[in-house]
Amino acid sequence: MRAIILSAGLGTRLRPLTYVRPKVLVPVMGTTMLDYWVWQLYEAGFESAVVNAFHLKEKLVATAEERAWPIPVEIRSEPVLLGTGGGLRNVLDFFRGEPFAVINGDTVCKVPLRELFHRHVRSGAPATLLMHDHPAFNNVAVGAEGEVLAFGREALALAGGRSEVALRAFTGIHFIQPDILEHLHKGVPEEILTVYRKLIAEGTPPLADYHPDLFWREMGTLQSYTDLNRELSRLPHAFLHPFVTGESVWVHPDSHLPPNVRLEGCVAVGRGCTIGADVEMEDVILWDGVEVEADSALHHCIVADGVKVRGSHAHETLVGGSA
Repeated sequence: MRAIILSAGLGTRLRPLTYVRPKVLVPVMGTTMLDYWVWQLYEAGFESAVVNAFHLKEKLVATAEERAWPIPVEIRSEPVLLGTGGGLRNVLDFFRGEPFAVINGDTVCKVPLRELFHRHVRSGAPATLLMHDHPAFNNVAVGAEGEVLAFGREALALAGGRSEVALRAFTGIHFIQPDILEHLHKGVPEEILTVYRKLIAEGTPPLADYHPDLFWREMGTLQSYTDLNRELSRLPHAFLHPFVTGESVWVHPDSHLPPNVRLEGCVAVGRGCTIGADVEMEDVILWDGVEVEADSALHHCIVADGVKVRGSHAHETLVGGSA
């Protein structure tokens, strides 16, 4: 079993944080989304993974070189932003003609990947999309036999007044037979939904594997990113390995906090941070190499790599240089 973790997007909704790191390398209570998914794949029995890279691709390459992951992870750069379909076509050789898993790297999902993979293979479907019930994202029409009928506005219109059509939310996890991508031209941008719509039109639609009660979260915006950190701090211990859960405060062992620092709410302190005396932090996320001067106060702030902070800040996202 092999998989791709989609990581090439620009992360525009998460700016300015994605000016510093690609979205899959944004830390959540000290662990990146990429680390989370690599470990999930390993624990499900996957033998290797490929990561597509475009935005800040040099950071993904450097991360892969320094990490001691339990399975091989290959970084494939895209010459232009290829979209989901074009990105998959660009790495099709990696899968050696066998079915593969696709993971959207900016989501967290507690899911039995091995079971779902084998269920897809047994189904004979060209693709299987993992679905759940999430009202804000319920925009995929699914028929009575589990067949995917439409996406987006077309799905909403199709489901109107038809009891046999259900609206589901796509998790960003899917399982694909490689032959459905072979007609795409390598290096040409394309979206996977275009491929799926073609399959629907041809009468061989993808299937929906529906799990109504999945733990699924996305971190595409500053608010959802902050919310995810806070939620993990309240979850049971070891609920989402290797994320730190059940701890309101997480501090990297290479960082220094003086005894008189005051911490409230959810606080995460990344690697190589230095915190001065009499600092106050409430609901704060510090990335790596942050310096907070003595007598500073941070409330509801995110501070990106290498920023030097002084004074009082509230409800700010601090990126680059000094603040």
